[in-house]
Amino acid sequence: MYTDRKSGFAVQIRLRILIFGLCGRNGEFMHKTEQEGLKYQKLYNWAHTLITSGVIKNMDKFPSETSLQKKFGYSRQTVRTALRQLEEEGLITRVRGSGTYVSYDSSGVNGERPQIGLLLSYYSDYLFPRVYDGIEASLTEKGYGIEVAVTKNRLNDEAIYLEGLLKGNVSGLIIEGSRSAFPNPNIRLYKEIKRRNIPTLFIHNHYENMPFDSVEMSDSRSAYELTRILIENGHRRIGGIFKYDDRQGIERYKGFVQCLSDYGVKFDDDCIRWYSTKDMEEKLSKKGLLRMYRRTKDCTAMMVYNDEVADYYMEFLEERGLHVPEDISLVSFDDAELQDSSTSIQLVTAVHPKYQLGRITAKHLLRMMEDPEWQQKNYSYRFPVKIRDGNSVRKI
Repeated sequence: MYTDRKSGFAVQIRLRILIFGLCGRNGEFMHKTEQEGLKYQKLYNWAHTLITSGVIKNMDKFPSETSLQKKFGYSRQTVRTALRQLEEEGLITRVRGSGTYVSYDSSGVNGERPQIGLLLSYYSDYLFPRVYDGIEASLTEKGYGIEVAVTKNRLNDEAIYLEGLLKGNVSGLIIEGSRSAFPNPNIRLYKEIKRRNIPTLFIHNHYENMPFDSVEMSDSRSAYELTRILIENGHRRIGGIFKYDDRQGIERYKGFVQCLSDYGVKFDDDCIRWYSTKDMEEKLSKKGLLRMYRRTKDCTAMMVYNDEVADYYMEFLEERGLHVPEDISLVSFDDAELQDSSTSIQLVTAVHPKYQLGRITAKHLLRMMEDPEWQQKNYSYRFPVKIRDGNSVRKI
């Protein structure tokens, strides 16, 4: 999850549906064509949304082919195909000897339309485009433009962007908290938001010391249900990898330990591994994952923070000759569909509503903006738990 701190204005996005024909004489070639087409589409959609929403602004340097390969785990050819499409549409320009730059100016797109501030902690490659599209679809329908900023989960950046959005006289705010597991220090700015009566809704999380409504997954309950699946399949030695600086990670841990307690399954602190935004790259490196594995190798099952971490972990296990679910069962969160068609493993995962989460957040905010008494009412929403079945859990 790499981010950029640039902000800008959004435009209405019409993501292309790319259809790849099946060709060749054998199933293997057709299988590969479908797989490459899916990867290309994901990368294209992610980049298209970043550029047209204004997260990456005109003349900003765009990530290199090498960094995109590393980030997505795709082949150079797949990355080049996506970049070529973006270049043909005039969204990026390649400068020989210098790199690739954004060549799309979104600053004049919204014109005089009233603005909604959208403050995100990340622009995850598998969540951001679909969540944003849900928000954008509802807001532009009502004549609002969107000003986007990304904090990289840094509270200092959150303060800078909040100050900028307040100066811009936004009509409403949608905020994904930064380091949301901890009390927020930007109290002065949030009190000013309340004083100005700016309708504000949190997305994905919220701060315990900030009285704002939020739209979220039912993280704790989802973790409870995933743990119950493991227990009902005979697992008693269950470990976990959780993120400790975001509220989602704490809530998922809470549901995990509650289920263990309710079913009388022993909790072992040594089987729980933690990471944060700052040390994510180190903790999820091969050396970091090896240290995690050594502490949890006696576990028959693991719960991991999200599908991105699960993908890293499965790749690590495969390199050691271990397999899911034969050697270890795995459950996760987000239903990100990161596993390509070359693997037969489908994660048992809690479904993130993505587009619907964005759309419901926007619709609730629109209702708040029409309600002068919004501060005295409850506009929060929790999505019901939905688990996608898969084959990543072995019955003991």
